[in-house]
Amino acid sequence: MGAGHDGAARGLAAQLTAAGHETEVRDFLDSGPLRIGSALRSGYEFELKHVPAAYDATYRMWYRVPWLCPLVAWLVSILTRRRVLRWVREVQATAVVSTYPLATLCLGRLRSTGRLTIPAVNFITDFGVHPLWVHDGVDLNLAIHERPAQMAARRTGREAIACGPVVNGRFAPDRLPDRSTTRTALGLRSSQRAVLVVGGSWGVGDIRGTWNAITADDRFTPVVVCGRDTRLHDQVSAWAEAFAGDSVVIGWTDEMPALMAACDALVENAGGLTSLEAMRAGLPVVSFQPIAGHGKENTAGMAAAGVSRFAPDAASLADALDLLTAPGPARDQQVGRAGDMFRAQAADLVASIAVTPAHRRPARRPGLAVARAAAAVAAVASLGWLGLTSGVAVAAEAGAGVAHPVGKNATVAYVGVRLDSAEMADPTVVNALVEMHLTAVVDAATALANVDMVRELVADGVNVENGGLGDPINGTHHDRDSSPWKRAQQDARAGNSLGLLIGERVTFTIPGRRVNAWDLIECRDAHTSLVVPNHILDPRPTTGDEVPIHLSPRHIYLINGLGTTPRQLVAFLSQLKSSLKTAHLSATPLATLA
Repeated sequence: MGAGHDGAARGLAAQLTAAGHETEVRDFLDSGPLRIGSALRSGYEFELKHVPAAYDATYRMWYRVPWLCPLVAWLVSILTRRRVLRWVREVQATAVVSTYPLATLCLGRLRSTGRLTIPAVNFITDFGVHPLWVHDGVDLNLAIHERPAQMAARRTGREAIACGPVVNGRFAPDRLPDRSTTRTALGLRSSQRAVLVVGGSWGVGDIRGTWNAITADDRFTPVVVCGRDTRLHDQVSAWAEAFAGDSVVIGWTDEMPALMAACDALVENAGGLTSLEAMRAGLPVVSFQPIAGHGKENTAGMAAAGVSRFAPDAASLADALDLLTAPGPARDQQVGRAGDMFRAQAADLVASIAVTPAHRRPARRPGLAVARAAAAVAAVASLGWLGLTSGVAVAAEAGAGVAHPVGKNATVAYVGVRLDSAEMADPTVVNALVEMHLTAVVDAATALANVDMVRELVADGVNVENGGLGDPINGTHHDRDSSPWKRAQQDARAGNSLGLLIGERVTFTIPGRRVNAWDLIECRDAHTSLVVPNHILDPRPTTGDEVPIHLSPRHIYLINGLGTTPRQLVAFLSQLKSSLKTAHLSATPLATLA
């Protein structure tokens, strides 16, 4: 789950192998059933990128309810213990080390119940020690600094040693590539102060805000590493082309030692593996706009320990970079404190505990185990269903994983109109769509029943987008599968049918209902983008005076023409036109969304 945990595991394995021990590295997320680990990783990445507030709230919650952690450990163990214990037997291990919190919970639980009869070690890769990072069944906690070591010892009552970070030996100062050569390869002049900007292997965080803060000061040249996020790489490349100064943009790379040798400071947002690698390389670290949850806690912990500097705003970032990118006592002191963390070989501590003590396995109680397993499955199923339906709906309504406005144009509103057969046949409706630059949202069933009219809309220059499957021709609502995953598949693939009818690719799906996780998955597989309107407007007249339409710039509006007459819809569009003029806005089709 992230390169930081993987890097620590590989680094520790390399140390042990160099010392003559046999090692085996396994991904703990592969130990669960039904590819649950892949789903967990995807969900975690989605939260970090699209709904960080939800991740932050979940992360903080465990500090308020730490008494629930044993339940999580039990549940994780139930799901993963069979394969984990098989791995232990296969390699005839004499010790097991975790570099990931959920693995620690599993090992601690197995150790405390006697199912695991060899020592378990927890290697804490973060400065922040989350309640789910430790378990009192683990024999030894290793930490990258005294602060997390003290927290781990306090929470578990077990031994904790600050051995320092474990990073690849390529980042040792005496093994770094030649600075002059690497700067020349990057196109950097000797006088430039190069700032390495990272967002982890996934490219998370506000990279745009960091770019703006650095490029606003012409003293610094940004060198941005975008990780595996190709979309981010394209975005940063576009910023670089529009930027008058020098910059370097890099995608995924395994040449981080060379980049660190070439640059004068690192700006990061998570306190992860790259930060530790920079500290080993002697590159000063500045934390700016940390990501939610562990990012905020790690960066705060690093700054408190004096091994990095935290910049709360753009002005502070410029001041920190001014101090740290030039030789002087501030740079030397921070680099020195960071270098002091690398004090011991974690491998030696692991090897010293690798024995096989006798451990009595407690008597098994099958009935209780079955009852607990059933309760856990029910709880996980309930929480999972809630997250996949209501949770994803709330996130999508907030803009997570769906189409969104382009740029910063504050003079437009995005407007689509859901049409039925009568409205498509009405020339006044069509003329209004053309004149106001509105999108026609048409479901597949309506389009199949009115092929010529849909094609005429396109010929008139109207943007037509997918409104979902609709009610099948000569059928009823019962012809649609009621399961949310099948309904999502039908609605997303309806765009392909619509595209064949009109002879153009349909790029957006507006299903006209509350969306869920399956809609996001199916739209991605159908190569369309999901649109979740900010507002759904009803054109049917209300009693009394005419209610004004309040419009906001860059919001997405869907006018639901189903159940109205063409005359009512035309009257509403006329009212909308006046409201746009009053708000100093112009309508733009949904096709202009990104």
